Amino acid sequence: MSAQSQRPEDYQKSRVLDFCQALAGRNLDRVFSLMTDSATLTWGPYSFNNRDAIIRWAEELYELFPFMSIQNKSLTVSESTVKQELVIAFLTSEKQRGWLPCVAEYSFEKGRINRLAVTLLNGYLAVSRSDVVGIKAG
Repeated sequence: MSAQSQRPEDYQKSRVLDFCQALAGRNLDRVFSLMTDSATLTWGPYSFNNRDAIIRWAEELYELFPFMSIQNKSLTVSESTVKQELVIAFLTSEKQRGWLPCVAEYSFEKGRINRLAVTLLNGYLAVSRSDVVGIKAG
């Protein structure tokens, strides 16, 4: 089905899912093909207002989470915005597994993401039994 024959809300949902797949797959060319040239991204308290700043954010994200996947929990469309509940599942460079729940709100302009605001919720790190025993002994 072409973009022109899709309902606008289905098109926006597909763009969000494409964005997440590209971000998790480290495909920055695809990430930016889905965003406007003047796109802004907020990640918790931090704001990134141009392509170079967003690239730096993505590179730091990949450094922090060298292995990650994005699991979509829900997508809600309201006019030109999409609200997404998601979980970033990750493995750190120290081989720690973790999960970072987030709420993301995407705004669109001419079919492309113009603003992305990500609110970070409480995340979790997996710990082993020996980690717990070590904490109690310490």
